[in-house]
Amino acid sequence: MDMTSEKMLVENVCRVLRQLAPLPTAESWDNVGFLLGRPDRTVSRLMTCLTLTPTVAREAIAKNVQMIVTHHPVLFRATKSITSDTIEGRLLLDLIEARIAVYSPHTAFDNAEWGINQWLAESLGLQTIVPLRSFPLGIPGGAGRMGQFAESLSKQQFLEKLGTIVGAEYLEVAWHGSEDVRRVGLACGSAADYLADALQAECDTFVTGEARFHSAVECQSRECNLVLTGHFWSERPAVVRLAHVLSERLFGVDCFASDEDRNPLELFQI
Repeated sequence: MDMTSEKMLVENVCRVLRQLAPLPTAESWDNVGFLLGRPDRTVSRLMTCLTLTPTVAREAIAKNVQMIVTHHPVLFRATKSITSDTIEGRLLLDLIEARIAVYSPHTAFDNAEWGINQWLAESLGLQTIVPLRSFPLGIPGGAGRMGQFAESLSKQQFLEKLGTIVGAEYLEVAWHGSEDVRRVGLACGSAADYLADALQAECDTFVTGEARFHSAVECQSRECNLVLTGHFWSERPAVVRLAHVLSERLFGVDCFASDEDRNPLELFQI
């Protein structure tokens, strides 16, 4: 539903975000939803980001943003105090003093019917897309996605296509299965836990952001291809897309993605 009232409030934005990524679909361990601020504040500028770092917070303040939608939540672990003695405390105090509200959809956005994993699966051109782990009957969405190409892609074709879509500077690959890619499972972020689901579904290739060494070893023994895009690159494009989607739904609100939201890791050539 489009919000077309003259005065857009934080609570109106939260309602739209809950429609796009219903909170009951988030993982039980997650901390999602409206995390900071007053629901009755007016919003005219909104910024999305993957991770709310001090640099991103300073950008929001400098750009006169009233609300941040961060994929990775702040206040993720139990917090007993908010003081300037910690990095997170200083970040939160700066946002409070600037009257900036914070919302995080995180795994609700991952699992949503139209969310991060669905977007990547559709962008790759997969067909017959279904969740790797479905929700109970009647609840749309699910964890991860799998689908298949109408015609098989070569290893080179698939990796180049994936890299272009997510904008990755490099891909890590454990290629132990078929040279052709047809049936793909994927789960953005740090989601190697869904490798078992992809293997059970007989996917020849599994894509995620990051995984442990032993996941690559398992792929080797099971003759499955594993592709790691990097955590940042697997999720950042969807954060940019979210800003565009919100622009269409929030009348009168300038929605944009952070320019300072960057991959904290880089390659060092030895």
